[in-house]
Amino acid sequence: MELDEMKSLWQNLSVKVEKQEKIQKHILMEMTKKNYQNRLNSIYLPEIVGSVICFGYAGYFLFQIEKLELPINQVLAIFNTALMIILPMISLWTLARLNGLNITEESPLLLVEKFKKQKTFFWKFQQFNLILSGLFAVSILPPLAELLGKKDLVMEPFFWLIYVPIGLISIYIFGKMTVRKYKKSLQQAQQLIEGME
Repeated sequence: MELDEMKSLWQNLSVKVEKQEKIQKHILMEMTKKNYQNRLNSIYLPEIVGSVICFGYAGYFLFQIEKLELPINQVLAIFNTALMIILPMISLWTLARLNGLNITEESPLLLVEKFKKQKTFFWKFQQFNLILSGLFAVSILPPLAELLGKKDLVMEPFFWLIYVPIGLISIYIFGKMTVRKYKKSLQQAQQLIEGME
């Protein structure tokens, strides 16, 4: 009888320990998921703010294109408007793909592989985006100057020798800071996923 009681107690204890382990694993997975999403949110917020600003300027240019008299400025305005619509959408889409990884359901090994693939795509797009930002900074100036009634501004040498280099240097510095911040957030997110193995 004592042996049967001990077996029963042992089985009950094993079941309780198993349930406790499942609960702890579930809590740990939920905490990991929340921390992962917090890391990505530190990228999402600036991207969303930047996207709203781009969409606002794109709307401004869409309604002002007809006021541009010079054909080259019309072409540049259309090009820049397209950039201000398409690039933020792709950027948010790449982040959504990173955020869409199912941390609680997939195996950690598969998850790390998917994360690295999505991260690589995100980085390539961000590098492309940074290069286009420099082109954008230069190509937006002539139509913007015409819309502001300062067509002659772009004909002055000091404009191209002082303002444009300062603008490009500012974009480079801002881009480097942004890339550093994004890199840190993605590295922390990757470490969270790798810690699950």
